[in-house]
Amino acid sequence: MYIEQVEDELYQLKKADQPIGSFRLIQLSKGAGKLEQLQVKDHISPGRILEVFEVIQTYVEKVGLKELHVESHSDTLDFLLQHQQFKKKNVEKRLWIYEVNHS
Repeated sequence: MYIEQVEDELYQLKKADQPIGSFRLIQLSKGAGKLEQLQVKDHISPGRILEVFEVIQTYVEKVGLKELHVESHSDTLDFLLQHQQFKKKNVEKRLWIYEVNHS
């Protein structure tokens, strides 16, 4: 699975050259981006969603961002974000932040 930039803030998730999803990566401030409108095809299993987040997190690291922000809309997503090393920063807004660990 890999990411291909389609427009300024629009990206496609692809596997074997076939689109399997898309998302927006909005630049917030120096070194921070926000993941929005993540959509994946219906045939993607829950386990593959973890892989989707891992690919996005790797991409964010590769392009030099320090943080990735995600607003959660479900308890399931909260659980997934926690599993992927995101930290809840704002309970009211359900804002989670992944801090990139640049080695």
